[in-house]
Amino acid sequence: MFQLAAGLDADACDQTQEKRGMTPMKVGLIGVGNMGQQMALRLLELGAPVAVCDRNPAAVAPLVEQGAESVGTPRALADMCDIIIASMPSREASLSVALGDSGVVYGKQLRVYVETSTLGSGTIEKIASGLSARDIGLLDAPVSGGPPGARAGTLAVLVSGAADAFALARPTLEGLAGNLIYLGEKPGISQVAKIINNHVSAAGRLAVFEGLAMGVKAGLDPRILNDVFNAGSGRNYTTTHKVPAAILSGTFKYNGPLAIGLKDEALVLEEAERHGAPMWLAPRILEVYREAAAAGYRDEDSMKVYKFMLEQSLPEGGARLAARWMDEDK
Repeated sequence: MFQLAAGLDADACDQTQEKRGMTPMKVGLIGVGNMGQQMALRLLELGAPVAVCDRNPAAVAPLVEQGAESVGTPRALADMCDIIIASMPSREASLSVALGDSGVVYGKQLRVYVETSTLGSGTIEKIASGLSARDIGLLDAPVSGGPPGARAGTLAVLVSGAADAFALARPTLEGLAGNLIYLGEKPGISQVAKIINNHVSAAGRLAVFEGLAMGVKAGLDPRILNDVFNAGSGRNYTTTHKVPAAILSGTFKYNGPLAIGLKDEALVLEEAERHGAPMWLAPRILEVYREAAAAGYRDEDSMKVYKFMLEQSLPEGGARLAARWMDEDK
């Protein structure tokens, strides 16, 4: 679904609609880890010419096998691509590939740079300013839906930036998005929306984990308790998708590492301070994340925060229902 924001020129966006997600322009991707690799595979599947840049040869290799071209530096990628999509793990990495000595800012062909990372509005504004000086448009376009959504083309993509840049990149983004939402011409506002969304998701997730841990302590089967949530007002994305797939299955694999959650929740507080908005839950969520990270879970899947909570709740008894989880290596 595409939502057209007020003030956006409909004629400018009425392009290349015959084949959703198809574009004759070469698309570059910088950062082909968990998210970037799946986005690249999706675009290759749709028939787009794709080039990729990543320091990890193991991440690049399967894409080359599927027809992608491997390029050594962001600058070299920007010499051959009209559109580049970036998916980076940190602010420092995002600033480096965009504005560094070998950054895309010095590319000869790049017209639109799409930043899908969650970085905060201040960082996006800095990148936008640097690219604008070289007549390169920036689209602030954080995504939600994880690697499965990227592979299936069902991501929620929140876009802000100049209307003409959006019109150029729209066919490519439609190939990745189930929901493509344009929030306006000011880069950075998409970051605020995405960071708030991540915060709401984190609050619901931790509430579920806390409730399940309490239920196990009281002697409830977590599978039955989760059924109770889904039958009532406690139902949310964690109870319907994450608990069955990652907790009840015993795999504890669904999201990225807890380190990403730490970054995102810190960004909530940073944005709140920037905009003068009081926060009540965010400081406590960040505190819980930091406690779990200190206990050894920082680089583990964030689903294992539930194991951390069980360890606090069940040190002296009632752990038989959780034994197969508690006995696993962290």
